[in-house]
Amino acid sequence: MRMSNMLRNGKQKKVIVYCLLVMVIALGGCTLSSPFQQSEKSKEEQKQQEEKNIKENKEEELLTEEDKEKKKEDEIQQDKKIIEIDYERVKPNELGHIMVVMYHGIMDNPPYHRTYEDFWKDLKYMYDKGYRPISITDYVNQNITVAPGYTPIVLTFDDGLPSTFSLIKENGSLKVNPNCAVGIMEKFYEEYPDFGKAATFYINGHDPFEGAGTIQERFAYLLERGYDISNHTYNHADLATLNEQQIQEELGKVDRMIKEMIPHYIMSTFSYPFGKRPKEEFRKWIASGSYEGHEYAYDIAFREGPSGPFIPPIHVKFEPYNVPRVRGSEGAEGDLWWYFNYYEKNPQYRYVSDGNPHRIAVPKGKENNIQQEMLQAKEVYVY
Repeated sequence: MRMSNMLRNGKQKKVIVYCLLVMVIALGGCTLSSPFQQSEKSKEEQKQQEEKNIKENKEEELLTEEDKEKKKEDEIQQDKKIIEIDYERVKPNELGHIMVVMYHGIMDNPPYHRTYEDFWKDLKYMYDKGYRPISITDYVNQNITVAPGYTPIVLTFDDGLPSTFSLIKENGSLKVNPNCAVGIMEKFYEEYPDFGKAATFYINGHDPFEGAGTIQERFAYLLERGYDISNHTYNHADLATLNEQQIQEELGKVDRMIKEMIPHYIMSTFSYPFGKRPKEEFRKWIASGSYEGHEYAYDIAFREGPSGPFIPPIHVKFEPYNVPRVRGSEGAEGDLWWYFNYYEKNPQYRYVSDGNPHRIAVPKGKENNIQQEMLQAKEVYVY
């Protein structure tokens, strides 16, 4: 069950109060149990918790599909009850711009790469200015769970470079290279856990994330830590020069490779190499196709550069196979830091969350820009 931030904070407060109470008792001269007694008590509590978990799991198994659906709906309603904000103060705009940032590697080779220091600077600016990274799945499904008043942002990395992500072997174990982008994001998350972490890696077919470990181990490391992997063609091909068979081969090979290593893994987004789309008559092969009997399908495809405003997928003007990305660099018009400055001056265009993933909150007059078929079970709230 997904728990709201408010509920988690409430539990944290209870823990803090309990710890303070124990300290007060100790200072007051009351006798505390010995370390051995505390250890035995902890073991007993752990045993009780395990028994509780087993019981809950058995109860879950006995539920019918109808009961499970009702339970899920009850949880959704509970989330809706928990999250209440002052809309006039927060002023959420859940049709505003969500930037999708295009990075490559961590090296001193601008504008497509960032140094360690510059990438850290990007993350720190996002943290300080109220941006919070979300997964590509949540972006596609409009499942925005960032706290009220904050702006979601999507981080993507192309080409599967080792400076983006690689593993090293240390004392016989695999660990992330601390100088690659993932190593930097993991360190940043340790220092600023409320920032969260999410990113999508669009890979090619030739030894992605070259380094220690097998390709499957590299994929597993990323997925276990909440990152995503998807398709960037097998040979980093210029799709504008290919025919329908060649396009399907380029997409199908990588799609098959990933799914053979990660069975049942769902990929719904694609990244155009060089940001270039196929000729118009061949563009349908991005949405779906097949190669040697393997079928693939993608709901969204990303270009390079701001080919349009960064509107979210639920907006009526959203073009799913022409989605812009901003280049993760600084110093040129239209790059990431240019847009940071732009939204400082024009905050009315930013996506601002109301903290409730089950509600689309928009200022009065913007409700007609919502794709109704994308709402599913979400409600529209106009203020």
